[in-house]
Parts: sequence; structure tokens; C-alpha cells
Amino acid sequence: MSTKKTIAAAVAITIAGVCAAYWFIFTATNTTGNSQDFNISIRSDLTIDQFLSTSGIPIQNSSTFQLACLFKRLKRIKPGRYVIGANMSNNQIIQHLRSGGAPVVQMRIDNLDDIFGLAGRLGESLMYDSASFIDTMLSPNVLSAYETDSAHLACIIIPNTYEFYWNMSPRTFLDRMKKEHSRVWNDERNASAQQIGLSPQEVATLASIVKAETAVVNEAPRIAGLYLNRLRMGMPLQSDPTATFGQKNKRQRVYQSDLESENPYNTYKIAGLPPGPINFPEVVYLDAVLQAEKNNYIYMCAQPGGTGLHNFSSSYAEHTKNRQRYIQWLEEKGIR
Repeated sequence: MSTKKTIAAAVAITIAGVCAAYWFIFTATNTTGNSQDFNISIRSDLTIDQFLSTSGIPIQNSSTFQLACLFKRLKRIKPGRYVIGANMSNNQIIQHLRSGGAPVVQMRIDNLDDIFGLAGRLGESLMYDSASFIDTMLSPNVLSAYETDSAHLACIIIPNTYEFYWNMSPRTFLDRMKKEHSRVWNDERNASAQQIGLSPQEVATLASIVKAETAVVNEAPRIAGLYLNRLRMGMPLQSDPTATFGQKNKRQRVYQSDLESENPYNTYKIAGLPPGPINFPEVVYLDAVLQAEKNNYIYMCAQPGGTGLHNFSSSYAEHTKNRQRYIQWLEEKGIR
């Protein structure tokens, strides 16, 4: 074989080897073929070794991944929420890790009693943990900046489905909620609140009670009208959900001991509205208070049969009969 042919063959072999090595290191699949994406939440800078040992990423060949990171000069992984897909190459993984890992997270805020439950839900899905959210939400300086206090902070939280960046800070979250609150509390709703003699915070507090009392939205304006009647009369609201607010073990049945508890939210023991909301009321419940039904009801009792509806009455005698029927149904069903 001539020298030129020998050199050409050597060059060809070298090129083929380089191409094969490049393919093996950068473009060959290096994650498992599992069809589901693999979610990784990184809360502090990690070295490549730390990333491989702690993230649980389904990499098949860690040596080629480390070599690819060396060539690509990727030394540390920044905090972020990364989604590693099936059948990804080292090159694709590295490109994704360099993106910063701040995807949009869709989250529904509802069915929560207080800011501790809210912080728990946020901490489960976002970069900052629940303790960071709680610390911020209870900070006197932060509360002062939003012109509120710990009891009324729930008033600015409007339940809805939101899209947040995964690395959103607690202050950014509160800024977003304050902006949404301002949007909801437009001139029309503020004027309606003035007409019924309540502040927006008081409307939110009463709306939270109405929400807790019924699962049937169409019934909410009637219940709101009943409670407004009681407020005007100076009659205690006597709402069962306020008496059990803060209990860790929720029960369907409310007992006399609950009604006599010294809970500061217990409207059997305190006059008027409680110190703040007992949940986060949706706009539909705010509007139920602002557009409450004009009625003469001052009593209500859950209907037997678990309908979620109530029987309403204007006299205590009628209310007593409704209550006896409901208690009888509870006893028959063995509901405790």
C-alpha cells in the first residue's frame, strides 16, 4: 500500500473514531426509555458529582455524562426545577441543565383553611419551601408593607388557577396576589361593600363563613343575607365552622364542646365577625355577600339526607324542629 493510501486510511479511521466517540459521548441516548418525564428539584448549587449522586436522574452511563460536562465546561448545576425526558442524550441533558430550570408551574389555590396550608401547598411545588413562605407571610415588616396583619392576610389571597415560575420568591407571590386582589376589588365591588356597611376585609371574612357553610354556590346569597340580618340585629352569627376553625381533626358533626370553646374565631362566643377569614373565599362568595339575598331568615340548619342544602327559618321554634330532624338523621346514620 502506498504511503498516501496508508495516510488516507489512517485519517479515515481517525475521523471515524472521532465521530464514533462524539456520537457516544454527546448524541447517544443516555437516559432510560421510560415514557414518563423525570422531575428534579434542585434548591442549591451542585457539582456534577453531587448532581449524579443525589438527584436520582436515570442516566445509564455516568462516565460519558461526566466527560460531556467536562468538554462542555459545565461544572455546577444551578438551583431550578428540571424535567429530564426519556431517551435524552448527554448534549440534550446539558442544554436543559444550562437553561436555569425555571419552568412555569400551574397551581390551583383553593380548599385551604389558612396561610399554613397555603404555604404547604406552595412549598410542595415551588423552589422555596413552606417555612420560607411562612416566615415571609408572618414577618411584621412584610405585613406592614401590604397594609395588613396575620389575621387578614388571607383577604388578599384570591383562589384561582395560577401559573407561577418555579423559582418565584415568597415576596413575588404576595405581589402577584396583591395585584389580583386589586383587580377583583374594583370600583363596583368597593361601592357595593360600602352600601352594605362592610369593608373589603369584612366582606372576605363573611364570605369565608358563607363558603364554609355550604357546598352549593346557589345557596350562598341566601346564607349571606341571613348573616347580614344577624349582624344588623347585633345577634351572634353562631356559625359552626367558626367554632371548629383551627382543629386538625375535621369532623362532620359539631358538638356542644366545640360551641363552648374559647377559640377567638368562635362566633358562638364572640359578637360580630371573627378576627379574619376562616378560609380563602373565591370571588363567587365575595359576590354572594355583596349581592346578598334580601330575606327575613335568621336561622338555618342542614337538611337531613346529606344534600348539602339547608332549611331556613325566621323563628326559633321552626328552627328547633329543623334541628331535631337533622340530629335524628345523624343518629340513624351513626354519624359522629
